[in-house]
Amino acid sequence: MSALTAYDTARVLATHGLTSDTATRADMDAAADHAGIDRPADNHDRHTIRAALDAIGGGR
Repeated sequence: MSALTAYDTARVLATHGLTSDTATRADMDAAADHAGIDRPADNHDRHTIRAALDAIGGGR
């Protein structure tokens, strides 16, 4: 997962009021589907999404 796809996924999550603490695996999958990108493949991808979510202000 690239930084851009992680950001796109995080942006969808933030739009729906989710944070890096509250976004679940299912939320990330749905956000990636909504953004039209591949779902996160592993924990590294999910960590990258959480970091992007923190960076755009949806975080801890």
